[in-house]
Amino acid sequence: MRGRGAAHDERRGAILEAVFAIVDAEGTHQVSIRRVAEQAGVSVGRVQHYFPSKDDLLTAAFTAINDLGAARVRARVSASADPAEALLTELIPATAEDRRLYRVAQAFEAHALTRPELAARLRESYDSLIAVLTALAGPAARERLALALGLANLTLTGNLTPEEARAIVRSGIEKRG
Repeated sequence: MRGRGAAHDERRGAILEAVFAIVDAEGTHQVSIRRVAEQAGVSVGRVQHYFPSKDDLLTAAFTAINDLGAARVRARVSASADPAEALLTELIPATAEDRRLYRVAQAFEAHALTRPELAARLRESYDSLIAVLTALAGPAARERLALALGLANLTLTGNLTPEEARAIVRSGIEKRG
């Protein structure tokens, strides 16, 4: 019996994780079906079964990294007494895994900007995030989001620690009310 199931989703996820590993180490330009197959320890045919082309593979990985980020933010926000602060501080990578996922997401954002369909999806994602943040924190949502994303980048470069960046976000929330 063939079809979708847990094994299908697990194999697909392992292939996408291989894409993330390549993107994190070398960037989206180094992704190929052959390299992904090698990284995942599967055949080229297996990768092509799930993702017939490199574009399909990169689009699926773009979607997967964005879905993962959104799920992490939702989980943090739903467990917080201050959802706006939780949303903004979750955007700042604190752990090694956070930093890895943020680097991969940033690489895919750069990739998306040169592809109209993905750029539109990226814009929609940010619009949704701004709408949620506006509902939680009021009209300064865009500024707060820009601050948090800029601070997130500064943590990746080592200019700020995650703790320093999160303190700046909290300070900005308190000042704006």
